[in-house]
Amino acid sequence: MIWSLYFPDYPLLGKVLNIILIIGGSYLFVVIASYLVKRLILLGGKYPNRKDAQRRLRTVAPLITSFIKYFVVFFAAILILSELGVDAAAIIAGAGVVGIALGFGAQTLVKDILTGLFLLAEDSLSVGDIVQVGDVTGTVEDIGLRVTRIRPFSGALITIPNGEISRIANFNRGFTRAIVEVGIAYESEVDRAVEIMERVGQLYQEDNPDKVLEPPIVQRIVRLDASSVVLRLILKVAPKEHWGVERDMLYLIKKGFDEGEIEIPYQKQVIYIKAVSPGLELEGKKEVADG
Repeated sequence: MIWSLYFPDYPLLGKVLNIILIIGGSYLFVVIASYLVKRLILLGGKYPNRKDAQRRLRTVAPLITSFIKYFVVFFAAILILSELGVDAAAIIAGAGVVGIALGFGAQTLVKDILTGLFLLAEDSLSVGDIVQVGDVTGTVEDIGLRVTRIRPFSGALITIPNGEISRIANFNRGFTRAIVEVGIAYESEVDRAVEIMERVGQLYQEDNPDKVLEPPIVQRIVRLDASSVVLRLILKVAPKEHWGVERDMLYLIKKGFDEGEIEIPYQKQVIYIKAVSPGLELEGKKEVADG
């Protein structure tokens, strides 16, 4: 190395200075490479707005930076060992043999890594997205080559191997739909209930134009249950807003039905009371709600 030329009479000092130079140069290389990676991601991608660019940056930049760090650390370690008198060729050959052995013995790991690469390349999900993977729904906190970490509403951090991810529902892309189904009693007036739902949906859209993207649609009767007529209201809403919109609509529809005297059925028992004396007709009946 270079310092050995300047200190031929002090070989140990030259080796120490060479090691310091290797460590310092490696650190500087990682810092510059990390900065360039972030700049290239922002400049090279076609993002509709800054928010999408930042989302992509939070997802891809840490992974590429980690690759660079591992690569630099590996070769820096080889150079340092060479300074200490260890044969670098033997180290590289040994690493190749170990890599082949791991490739045959860790097929699941290879599957996880390949799936992780495709997830990142295809931009199927990003850090900060709200997704559903299997039976897990939550916010993506980290995407690695081997695992993806999702935090659901309960707060527990769930780690999913990438090889187990076969289907992803992403609620952050484009739009979502709020689907509200409400049952009314068979005795209630259907047209009146539909009119109330339409009015409630239109007023909500006027008050929340940033959430509701299109006029609401009432699909009238979608199902006849044992004790109720089921009506459906659909609203096309902004990403991630469908849960909140569904809760708001249920609240407002309940208030509208109360004011319009539309009955929402509930479980109840009907008790018939008969007179004890023979020859008398039915005296009355009494409805008792369950519970």
